[in-house]
Amino acid sequence: MLSPCLSTSAPPRVTFKRPVVTTTSSTTTFPPPNLSLKKPQGMNSSLYEILRIPVGATNEEIKTAYRRLARTYHPDVVAKDRRDSSADEFMKLHAAYSTLSDPGKRAVYDSQLFIMKKRPLTTVGFSGYSGRKWETDQCW
Repeated sequence: MLSPCLSTSAPPRVTFKRPVVTTTSSTTTFPPPNLSLKKPQGMNSSLYEILRIPVGATNEEIKTAYRRLARTYHPDVVAKDRRDSSADEFMKLHAAYSTLSDPGKRAVYDSQLFIMKKRPLTTVGFSGYSGRKWETDQCW
């Protein structure tokens, strides 16, 4: 029969080498962006122009554009002297994103945008017709 062997030595140890962890980082510097989403007086911007994306952009492109511009225009990021205007610009960005990221709201907006683009522009100034007169408007 086998007799139990009593040993006074410790059991063997298993040791592992610690992994070597190295990290690297890099930064890219871009020229300062034009901090104005505004168009000249009297010109309206579409929500697509505000987010700087094409009309047929995917939801992923919309989200990416919003995040990229939010990092530029968020009031917590810009210099103190531009915070007020930046807050207005950021609100425009957020409104554009909230409309275009919702498929229902986007469909309604796109249909309104299409109708506005089809509508002819009205001319300002002399039209060649000074007005109607009751006598001449009647069928004789």
